[in-house]
Amino acid sequence: MKMKITILEDSVIEAERLRSGIWKYGQQYDWDIGIDEYKSGEDYFLHNPDCQSIQSSAFFLDIQMGEMNGIDVAKRLRASGYKGIIVFLTAFREYVFHGYEVRALNYLLKPVREHKLFLCLNEIAKELSNNTYIYRNKQEIVSIPYTEILTFSSSLHYVDILTVSGKCYEQMSTLNKIIEHLPSEFIRTHRSYIVNMAHIYRITSGTIELSNHLTTQIARSYSKDVINAFAKYTTRFDTNGEF
Repeated sequence: MKMKITILEDSVIEAERLRSGIWKYGQQYDWDIGIDEYKSGEDYFLHNPDCQSIQSSAFFLDIQMGEMNGIDVAKRLRASGYKGIIVFLTAFREYVFHGYEVRALNYLLKPVREHKLFLCLNEIAKELSNNTYIYRNKQEIVSIPYTEILTFSSSLHYVDILTVSGKCYEQMSTLNKIIEHLPSEFIRTHRSYIVNMAHIYRITSGTIELSNHLTTQIARSYSKDVINAFAKYTTRFDTNGEF
C-alpha cells in the first residue's frame, strides 16, 4: 500500500527523527512511503504554488516555524481544497485546540516518540484504507468514507447522514442500530444525534461547533460522556500520561 507524507519542520533533528520513524514504520508494515521535506511554509509553497494538485496523503506541520506557522500553512491548504490528513507537531500541548479549526487529525508533542508516531501512522493508514460507511436505499448503494461524515441525525423512522460536502443521505434506520457499527471517533451527543469527533471544532456549555460551523446541542444526560470522550480523543497518542 502507498502513502506520501510531506514534512514541514525547521529543526534538522526533529525532521530526522520523523523521517527515520516513518521509514521504520513503512518497513515494518510493508507500506510504500514517499517523504517530501521542507523547512518552512514559505519553502513549501515556493516549490508547490499550485495547491490544487497536492498529492500528499498527509502533512506533518510544525506549528512554530518561519513567518508562516503551521496553522497558517494548514489554513492555506484547506482553502485550496486539500481534504487530506494534517498532523501538527508542537512542543506545547496547549496548541492542540488550534488544530480543530483546520480539521487536523491530531498533534504530536516534540520530541516525537516512536511509539506515538506509530500510533499516529496507524491512524493515518486506517484513514487511507477502505474505511467507509455503506449507505443503502432502494435505488442505490454508496460507500461513504467515515472521514467525510459529520453527523448522523434521526427523524422519525429515518436517519440523515450529513457529509462535509454538504450532501445529505436519508436512510431508513435508527441511531441505536447505526452506532453499534461505527468507529470510536463517533459519539452520541443527543438521543437524535451522533457526531464525528474528528470534526469537532469547539465544545462549549451544552453545544458543539463542527468544522463546517454547524452547531448542535449536547443533551444534559450525554454531556459528561461527550466531554470525557472528546478529552480522550484529543490526547489519544499521549498514552500513560507520557510526553
